[in-house]
Amino acid sequence: MAQKNIKVTAKVIGTSYKSTSYYGNPSYWVSFETTDGETVHAYTATDAACGYGCTNFNGKDCAITYHYTRNGNAIITDMSKPETK
Repeated sequence: MAQKNIKVTAKVIGTSYKSTSYYGNPSYWVSFETTDGETVHAYTATDAACGYGCTNFNGKDCAITYHYTRNGNAIITDMSKPETK
């Protein structure tokens, strides 16, 4: 079964360091609030580029792509500046 990527524009509430991968890339815990009012606690994927820039979005809006694992963990695969209309 393929994973279902969820794309939202959300406000990042906070970030904290999680770990460093074998290859030296950081992973962070990220809490964000969606426009629906749902608060999601997730972490950046292992060796994903978004681990380097996620702290720049603290207190700001962000376009986030994430998915849930079978165990219910939310994993962020992309974080970027939201598109303006």
